[in-house]
Amino acid sequence: MKQYLFLLLIAAMSVRGAAAVDRDAFTFTRYRLDVQIDRPSHVIAITGQVSMRNDSKTPQKYVCLQVSSSLEWNGIAFQGQPVEWIGNQYTTDIDKTGAVAEAIATLPAAVAPGGTVVLDIQYGGTITRDATRLTRMGAPEEVALRNDWDQISPAFTALRGLGHVVWYPVSIPAVSMSDGSTVFSAIDEWNARHSSTQFDADIQVMSEDVKLCIAGTAATSKCGDLSQATDPQTNETTNEITNRIHLSGLNRVTPAFAIAAYEHLDQPGMMFYYVAESTSTARDFALAAELNVPVLNDWLSPATDSTVLIELTDPNAAPYQDGQFLFTPFRQAPDATLIALMMPAQVAARFRSPRGWIDGGLQRFFQAVALERRTGRNSAIQFLGEYLPALREAEKPSDNESSSNSGKNAAGDSLLSTSDEIRLRGKGAYVFWMLRDMLGDAALQKALVAYRPDSDQNPVYLQGLLEEGKKRDLEWLFDDWVYRDRGLPSFQVSNVYARPIVENPNHLNLVTVTVENQGGAGAEIPVMIQSASGERTIRLLVPAHQKASARSEIPGAPTKVVANDGSVPTVSEPEVTFEVTASQRKN
Repeated sequence: MKQYLFLLLIAAMSVRGAAAVDRDAFTFTRYRLDVQIDRPSHVIAITGQVSMRNDSKTPQKYVCLQVSSSLEWNGIAFQGQPVEWIGNQYTTDIDKTGAVAEAIATLPAAVAPGGTVVLDIQYGGTITRDATRLTRMGAPEEVALRNDWDQISPAFTALRGLGHVVWYPVSIPAVSMSDGSTVFSAIDEWNARHSSTQFDADIQVMSEDVKLCIAGTAATSKCGDLSQATDPQTNETTNEITNRIHLSGLNRVTPAFAIAAYEHLDQPGMMFYYVAESTSTARDFALAAELNVPVLNDWLSPATDSTVLIELTDPNAAPYQDGQFLFTPFRQAPDATLIALMMPAQVAARFRSPRGWIDGGLQRFFQAVALERRTGRNSAIQFLGEYLPALREAEKPSDNESSSNSGKNAAGDSLLSTSDEIRLRGKGAYVFWMLRDMLGDAALQKALVAYRPDSDQNPVYLQGLLEEGKKRDLEWLFDDWVYRDRGLPSFQVSNVYARPIVENPNHLNLVTVTVENQGGAGAEIPVMIQSASGERTIRLLVPAHQKASARSEIPGAPTKVVANDGSVPTVSEPEVTFEVTASQRKN
C-alpha cells in the first residue's frame, strides 16, 4: 500500500512538472545531428546535440523536446550525464500523425533568462505514410495521403520537417488544423524566431544505387557522396550514401531530403532529379523552366541559387515548393501548367523577402506574367482569378462585422500578419498586379531590383521604393490592401452621361462615368467605354464607400460601360456591365 501511494506521489509530481513547462521559453540556437536511414525497415535513428537559449523572462528548470509521435525518445543527457525526463504523446497538428512524442527534461539547475543549455539527444523509430491529422477531420484517406506523402521506404523516401514530419526536435504549444490557420501561424512564428539558428544534419543511407537529395544550401550536383562503412563487430564493409543539410536559418528553407534511384539533369541555374522512367518528362520540365527565364531576366536580378526539382515517385502526390526547391511528381502536363508549376521555385532562386506576402505574392504574380506573355492578358487575369472564390471566403466579414466589410481593420488577418496561403499568394499577387497596372512595368521592375531583404525592417520599405520620385502616392493602396485587412471592393456603375461634342467632324462624344465602391478597400480600376465605332479605356480610382467619376471622348454614341476587367478582386462578380440607354445619351 505504501509503495502504491509512493508511486502515485511520483506520478503527481511528474504531471505537475509537465504542466509547468513553458513550451515557448527556449529557442533552439544550434542543431548538430547524425541521421541514419534504413529504408527496408522504414527506420530513422538520430543522435546529436541541440543548443537552446532561454528567451523567457524567468529561470527555466524544464526543457521540452518534441518529435513525431511515430518516433521514441531513447536518451537525453547534459554534459555527458543522463537527465530525468518524462515522455508522453502530445496531440498537435504540427506533425502529419496528429501528435508528437514529447520529452520534458528536468535540468540539473534552472537556466536564467538569456542563458543557454546544450543537451545530448538520442531518438528514432519508423516513419511510414500517415495522414491521421487530416483523416480525423473527415478528409478521405486517399486525398489526405496525397498531401501527407512523407515516408521511409525501399522505393522512395522523403521527409519535409516541421509542419509535415517533425524529424528534428522542436517545442511548440498544441495547435489544431480545425482552428483554421493556427497551425501555419504557429509554424511561421517558430521559423521566424529561429531565423538565425544553425542547423547541421549529416544523413547516411546504406545503399549504392540511390541518391540522397537535400533541400538546403548543401544541395550539389552529386546529390550525395558514395563512401564505405565497416561494421566494427562483423568487420563487414557496406556502401553508404552521405549528404549534409547545412542551414544558417530555419525561416528560409525547411530541412528536408529525398532518397530514390535518381537520375540527374543539369541545366544553367537548374538541377533536376528523377527516376529513369521519367526521363522524357524531366526534359519537358527543363524546357518549361527555360521558357520562364526571359520573363525573369526582364524583371529580376540574376539567380543567386540554383532551382532544384526533386521527383516524387507517387504520381498522385501533391507538389510541394519550399524556396527554390520543388518536390513534384513528373507527370505529363500541358506546357502552360508546367511553366506555372516551375515559376515559384525559379523566382525564389532570384528573389527572397522576409515577408510572406511579398514572397508568395510575387511568385504567383510572375506565374501570371509568364502566362500573359504567352497567351494574353485575359488568360493571366483568369489565372489570378483561380484563387478568387477562396479569397472571397477568407475576406468575408465575421458575424460582428458589417456586410460592407467596414468592420475589418488592423486587428484582422492583414497581409503583414496572416499565415493563410490564400491571402499571401492570392491577395499578394493581386496587389502586385494592381501596382503594375498603376505604375507600369519599368517602375515596378526598378523597385524589385533595388529591394534588399536585409533592409526590409519596416513594413513601409517596399512602399518607399515604389514611391521614389513621388510620382504616385501609394499610401491608400498599402493601407487598404497590405497594412490592414479592409476586405475587398464592390463596384457598381451608378451613372453614365454622354453628349456629342459640338462641331466635331469625327462625331466624338464626351462620356462621363460614375462608379461607386460599396466595399471596404479602395482600388484603381480600368473602365471600358464601348460604342459601335470603337472602345476607350480609362483608369479610375474609387476609394472605399465613395463614388468617383471620369470623362473620356469616344467616337460615336456609347452603348456599354464595363467597370473592372477582373484585375482587381471584388466581393462579387469582378466585371460590372452597364448598358447605356438612349435617355443617357444627349443628342
